[in-house]
Amino acid sequence: MRLLPRTLAGRIVFTTVAVALVAAVVAGAVSLGLVRAASLSDARTEASTLAEELAALPEAQLEQRVEGQSAGGNSPKIALIASDGSVTGTIGVVLRPRVRQRLAQNSPLSTTVVLDGRRFIVEARPTVSGGTVVVARTQTSVDSAASRVTGQLLIALAIGLAVAIVAGILLAGAVSRPLSRTAAAARRLARGDRNVELPRTGTAEVSDVVGALDELDEALSVSEARQREFLLSISHDLRTPLTALRGYAEALADGVVDAQNSREVGATMLTETRRLDRFVADLLELARLEAHDFTAELGPVDIAIVLREAVAAWSAVAAAGGVELRCDAAPEIVANTDAHRLRQIIDGLLENALRVTPADGVVEIGAHVQGAVDADRWRPAGGSNRIAITVSDTGAGLTPEDRQDAFVRGALHDRYRQTRAVGTGLGLSIAQRLITRLGGTLQALDTANTPWGASFQVELPCWTSPSASSTTP
Repeated sequence: MRLLPRTLAGRIVFTTVAVALVAAVVAGAVSLGLVRAASLSDARTEASTLAEELAALPEAQLEQRVEGQSAGGNSPKIALIASDGSVTGTIGVVLRPRVRQRLAQNSPLSTTVVLDGRRFIVEARPTVSGGTVVVARTQTSVDSAASRVTGQLLIALAIGLAVAIVAGILLAGAVSRPLSRTAAAARRLARGDRNVELPRTGTAEVSDVVGALDELDEALSVSEARQREFLLSISHDLRTPLTALRGYAEALADGVVDAQNSREVGATMLTETRRLDRFVADLLELARLEAHDFTAELGPVDIAIVLREAVAAWSAVAAAGGVELRCDAAPEIVANTDAHRLRQIIDGLLENALRVTPADGVVEIGAHVQGAVDADRWRPAGGSNRIAITVSDTGAGLTPEDRQDAFVRGALHDRYRQTRAVGTGLGLSIAQRLITRLGGTLQALDTANTPWGASFQVELPCWTSPSASSTTP
């Protein structure tokens, strides 16, 4: 059987009532004992005082007082024992031998005796006439007075218990209400809501929980935003190798590719298949929650090889649109970068360029080293040289405002979707993030006084190894 309630509020009320009840019982028991002891002490003091007052009276006046005492049941009983042993007054307790023996000693006596099951408080004092005055009072009368006080005390304890119950209910509401609201907010977080407004309270422990949920909300928002960005980026970039594969597959199916070029087409398709495999690996990392952004493995990369493979992948798209796709890259330009991620950037730039370039237009991609280099080893002479990769097109071009907003997600898409061919609005923002991870920069160049409508330049650090190195993507 469950003893405690299931809810926190119920447990607080239960605990408060239990503590108040135990405190009332203990306080009542202690108080009853103290009240009874105090009543007995007062009764004995009263009897002692009366005995001393009577002992100081003359014998005649004392006898008159004894004979005229009240017969009430709760009044003190008075007896006078003369020096010859005669007794005036009716008080049974003084007839007991033990009491008589002590009274005969003519000395003060303060004792309690039991006669016929009744307890008596006895106070005796020697009189001025040589006798002894005895004052006796039944303890029953004392207990009766104590009972009246006890009743009043129990009423006070009951009132205190009722106040404790009400206070417990109020306290339970004050403590549990913020927790209930916090739990509701946590459930909203679990359902996917973000930036949930959490209840504020002055209780330190509840404030700690609310603060922790605030941090969790912020962390989830950041993590989910990164993962969403990551997924959008991969989804966007998956289209490039798929487009190349589909184009060459259609060409093969239509018999457009002759036997002489089939080897080159097969190599291009194999390269794009490998790139697809890398993107799938990125998706697997995301699925295992091991990544929230693209990984980058930096090393020596021959830029000319990357550019030639990109041109081979996009040549079918360029030919279908009647666009001339050029590549002008010096051989053995080695950059310190990640070949796969660099292809993502170049693919995004080429896709945008081919989309906006009209038929009979030109798209050109080239690479060169900025600054002097050691021609034998292709490394920077002063350690600060960089490789520049430029993608230019003869499309409609960009205004100065366009160049400023080019890498803001969706900015150009929203601006031109009603007037020209646009993509998803993700490509340039993805390229900007990727180049940052590669330690490079990406900028939109001013094409005034040039034949180009738009031109984007990627800058990467040169490979600094003492010997020439090259890798394939």
